[in-house]
Amino acid sequence: MAWLRFPRFRRAVNVFNPKLFENLSLAAFLAWVGLGSDALSSSAYGPPEIYYALKGHEYLAVFLAIGIPISVFVISAGYRQVIALFPDGGGGYHTASTLLGPKAGLVSGAALIVDYVLTAAISVASGTEALLSTMPASWYSERILLDVAILLFLIFINLRGMKESIKILLPIFMAFILTHTILLGWGLLSHVGSVPDIAYNTVASVRQDSMQYGWIFIVALILRAFSLGGGTYTGLEAVANGVHIMREPRVQTGQRTMTLLATSLSLVAGSLIFLYLMYQVHGQQGQTLNAVLYGAITRGWTVGGIPFGPTATLLTLITEGLLLFIAANTGIITAPIVMANMAVDRWLPERFSYLSDRFVSRNGVLLIGFAAVVILLITGGHVSILVVLYSINVFITFTLTMAGLSRHWLAQRDKDPLWRGRLTVSALGFVVTASILAITIFEKFDAGGWFTLLITAIGVGLGYLIYRHYKSISKITAELDETMLDVVPEHLESGPNLPLDPRGATAVFFVSRFDGLGLHTLLTAHRMVGGFVKNYVFLLAGIVGQGEFKGIKALEDLKVYVETEANQYMAFCRNEGMAATWFATYSTDRILAMEELANVAIRYFPQSIFFAGRVIDTSAQGPFHGLLHDEVSFIVQDRLQHDGFSMMIVPVHVRGIPSKPPNIVLPISMSPDLELVQNEEVKKEEARVRAAAKAQATTQANIQESAPHAGTE
Repeated sequence: MAWLRFPRFRRAVNVFNPKLFENLSLAAFLAWVGLGSDALSSSAYGPPEIYYALKGHEYLAVFLAIGIPISVFVISAGYRQVIALFPDGGGGYHTASTLLGPKAGLVSGAALIVDYVLTAAISVASGTEALLSTMPASWYSERILLDVAILLFLIFINLRGMKESIKILLPIFMAFILTHTILLGWGLLSHVGSVPDIAYNTVASVRQDSMQYGWIFIVALILRAFSLGGGTYTGLEAVANGVHIMREPRVQTGQRTMTLLATSLSLVAGSLIFLYLMYQVHGQQGQTLNAVLYGAITRGWTVGGIPFGPTATLLTLITEGLLLFIAANTGIITAPIVMANMAVDRWLPERFSYLSDRFVSRNGVLLIGFAAVVILLITGGHVSILVVLYSINVFITFTLTMAGLSRHWLAQRDKDPLWRGRLTVSALGFVVTASILAITIFEKFDAGGWFTLLITAIGVGLGYLIYRHYKSISKITAELDETMLDVVPEHLESGPNLPLDPRGATAVFFVSRFDGLGLHTLLTAHRMVGGFVKNYVFLLAGIVGQGEFKGIKALEDLKVYVETEANQYMAFCRNEGMAATWFATYSTDRILAMEELANVAIRYFPQSIFFAGRVIDTSAQGPFHGLLHDEVSFIVQDRLQHDGFSMMIVPVHVRGIPSKPPNIVLPISMSPDLELVQNEEVKKEEARVRAAAKAQATTQANIQESAPHAGTE
């Protein structure tokens, strides 16, 4: 996809602008809106699944209404530790990679990516169904078209930038908070007098069921309900993944966001479960459990004698449906962050670590968005199917994260005086998440859970193959570096400052660092054009990807690195008696950066000839080579040639050029006076070959002449 160019919404910004990170970063409130909507929107399907699992034993909802908030705070407490340990983001992926090992990180990352694709799909499908439930029944048949249209809209606004997408959706989020605060708060306060009766009935029912079925039955039923409502917890991971986009001080902002998210999710989910029991609601045909509850709460509401209850219920359901669209947006926001971090570690194609001029991982946004579209089309947008696929993967990451934290604090027991408390939190989180994961897999494996696990396993396998490919390429380039850097003096010192001739022919090189590829390209070009070239110019582009977009300090480090590499080229050339200089720039777009550098070189040296190197190794170039490597040199070559400038891509055969001469199949004509100038060794070898061929021809002729005489005798 390197050839695919997207229009920029504005010109590339200066990445060293000190206000850039402040303008793009999120305060705790906006982070809560952008990253917390996934968790809050789960109130549309998480708590109902929990309550349905208690059918016939609804009194246990009291324990779940208390247990859900406790488990939410336990998991969020673990992720507060993740934020403190990894303030540059990455969440569960970085936690598993660093504390448990790279392969555990691969599993965690693959599970998260699949989970976020399903987040986008199920959230859009659920939101569409919620909105269409307020419309004529004939509209329901068109839901899949509406699903796809909404996903395309979300992709578009995320390509414009994360902060812009959050601001667009902010009014919906606030409307959800307002309507649900009023509705749920009124429902609890208006029936607070029934709490003693509920407590009495709960105690009596527990005593009766324990005598009839035993305590194991009660505990198993509670755990099963917990697991079936596992979707309630999704979204807690998003804050730790996106902490690097938050305003300084990041740790405090991230932890404050996590507190806001845990508090709001606990209040909404816990209140809903308790209100189901308080109002004794049951599912009705054509209505969700929440819709039945909202109708029961608003029954009898009037304004000036006019019934207002149905309108209040309708507004609440609309905000609930629209919030699900924001949750889909959260998946589209957060998954590319995980993919970018995995691309930095070489588990995914490196193009996923690149940022667009709007500082979003454009490739990740497109892949996640269109993958969600495909999932919707395959499943027909049926929430009942999607919810089965949805609730497993996030607990894989939760469990690995808590296991990694537990291992870390156990190893820190001699260094951190607070290790006991932190270990207790992470160990408790591991028990909770691992239990829910095991029960969910057991309950939903035959109902489609196997498919989710299969897709995740395929993702893990592909990631491992991609990593092996990049590792083989790194080995090849390391061999090239070892070979070529032998020509560089051990203590390279720049020679005298040789004057440059702007009017003379100039060899311009696109290089990334001082390595074997760059040196091979330089020396090859020097052999070709060194007789008339007066200047040697090196162009270096510092690409700001996910690994560098962490703050001004990281960008300054990138600048120091690029200039150090450039100075080594200049020192090498001057040491060899060649006049040299360099230009460098810093951007999120490699093609744009190379074009800008070429324009600068042409402005200073109009007689420029451009060169770039390309590693050639047949054994490492499989059918997916083009997907794993962005061949931007060919794009820049095409554009420079269009503008009238020459560019040569120098092949570098790291395994050596095959010695076998090529086969010639077609008849070839040539000039009769063709004369090749060859060295003495070649001439001797050709004379030997001709003599051998002549001797063989003579032998064949003698055999043919003697054959008839032999037959006569």
